Amino acid sequence: MLQTNPDGKHRKVLIVDDEDMTRVLLTHIIERMRLSSLHILLAEDGEEALEIARREHPDLILLDVLLPKMNGYDVCQCVRQIPNYDPYIIILTARGNRNDRQRAREIGANDFMTKPFNPSGLTDQLSRLWGL
Repeated sequence: MLQTNPDGKHRKVLIVDDEDMTRVLLTHIIERMRLSSLHILLAEDGEEALEIARREHPDLILLDVLLPKMNGYDVCQCVRQIPNYDPYIIILTARGNRNDRQRAREIGANDFMTKPFNPSGLTDQLSRLWGL
């Protein structure tokens, strides 16, 4: 059974990763939440992600750091410069040292997760974010 979003709002999620399996996994995790008004967008590289963000204004961006054409940090910085747009951005990376976390905060990311990540941890985080 699909869950109705408590606020009745349609949500858009942009998943940005150059690895097909990661995009599939993240899509599956989010779809398992069974929200009624959720639209998932996918991007394979930084330039495509930025184009989609500008056009679609997703509410949440799950953003890998190591991407072709434009890295995730640069994408995050560019997204933060889009007028009247403030998505929740979670940086995803296999590198999880303190410098990476600090840089993510400095460029405007809301959160940071290291790969491999715990699917139930991501689900819990999104549930809190969306008030489910």
